[in-house]
This record gives sequence, structure tokens and C-alpha cells, in this order.
Amino acid sequence: FFLYDPSKLRLTRSAEVQLNPAGLKVGAEIRVVGNDAGEKLQILAGTIARIDRNVPEFSTIYNDENTFYAGAGAGTSGGSSGSPVLNKEGHAIALNAAGQEGTASAFFLPLERVQYSF
Repeated sequence: FFLYDPSKLRLTRSAEVQLNPAGLKVGAEIRVVGNDAGEKLQILAGTIARIDRNVPEFSTIYNDENTFYAGAGAGTSGGSSGSPVLNKEGHAIALNAAGQEGTASAFFLPLERVQYSF
């Protein structure tokens, strides 16, 4: 289990990202900030196209059928899962959940579906 403790950072200044679940709307311009495709840092742009997307169907038994996703053409791929999806104000509106290989499709988990555990 990974536990992040900002007080343990030595060379990086921590910053807080405000959460805005209500900002997840069709037409919202977004940026996905993460480690897409093994890059150290990559920022991908997109526009929210749907907020009622069914669960993406992948060839795995780990499909989540108890929620819906937002969709956008952001072109995310492996390595950016869990990355924040930011609106133009810099607020997190979702988490990157999946990308469809060979397409620009990206799927985001709405923040209202995220559970906190301690």
C-alpha cells in the first residue's frame, strides 16, 4: 500500500490541487497530468465529450460495472491511470481511469465516485 506523506519530500515542493466534482461537464476543456507511456511528466489536452459513458469493455475480468465514466479524446495510455484530470481553472474534476489502445479515447472516473480510505 502506497501512503503519500508530503512532509517527507526533500527536493520537491508540494502543492494542493482543489477538487471540483461539479466541474465535470460536457464541453469542459481538460488537461491530464501524469506519466503517460512511461514519460516522466506529460500533459495531455482534451475536451469532455460524455459524462454518462458505460464501463469501457476491455479483455479482462476487472471491469467495474457499478459506475459510469466520463469520456474524452485525450489519448491517454498506460502509466497515467489515477492521474488528475484538471479543468482550465486547475481544479481536479476526475481521475484518469483508462485509455483505449489504438484510439484517442480516454475514460475518467468522476470524483464523486472516488472513496477515501485511511
